Amino acid sequence: MALCAVGAALAGCVQTSHVDEAVTPAKLATSNKAVAVMRLGSASASCINVRVLLGTRQGEGYVRNQAVTVANVRSLTQSQVAEVELAPGEYHVIGYACMAEKGNTYITDPAGGPLYGTSFAHFTLGAGEIVNVGYFHFGASHEGRSVFGRGVRADIEISDWPLAEIERFQKARPTIYAQMKTRLMVLNDTPSTEDSKRTCEKWAALKADGKVQDVPPACSGAVPQTKRVQPKV
Repeated sequence: MALCAVGAALAGCVQTSHVDEAVTPAKLATSNKAVAVMRLGSASASCINVRVLLGTRQGEGYVRNQAVTVANVRSLTQSQVAEVELAPGEYHVIGYACMAEKGNTYITDPAGGPLYGTSFAHFTLGAGEIVNVGYFHFGASHEGRSVFGRGVRADIEISDWPLAEIERFQKARPTIYAQMKTRLMVLNDTPSTEDSKRTCEKWAALKADGKVQDVPPACSGAVPQTKRVQPKV
């Protein structure tokens, strides 16, 4: 995965992404909308504000949908949780930004035109849902050397919020907190339901054409005999 780190000038006034606190599952269902709630971590002690870019699948890549921001991410008193209203569907985290005093750094995987080539994690929303998709931990470091520059390695982890964050958010956004349920986003090396379906359809077509003998166990309902350890990207 060849990620790209791009520097830019520090943005001006930045605010944490929030939805109308009067929102309810019934109102969201009527408008065919949903809300994702997520905690964003700081990739570096120098980050003042952090942002993730959400996208949706388009062919073999992902197209930008919406940015989600947490301001003052180093605060010990303010909630580091963002909220975003979205249409029902599957969403992918396709970029991360650290906004610091010396400038902004964006970590993405541009694939030409409007497309991005890498999804760090994904989650799904149904109409009327208010879902806590978890705590998105992001770490990035340069690795390797060549005449073309240094690549970027990203380390991703998804977890529940810390207890202190749960308590902060409950006090700060009581209405949203009371209505939300938790369904953690999934790391990108774990295929989504739609990805798995498409892959299995390709295997089935190859078998029908006599190009392979068997489809993978996951596509036939059989239990695989090997255990895969999920790596951090």
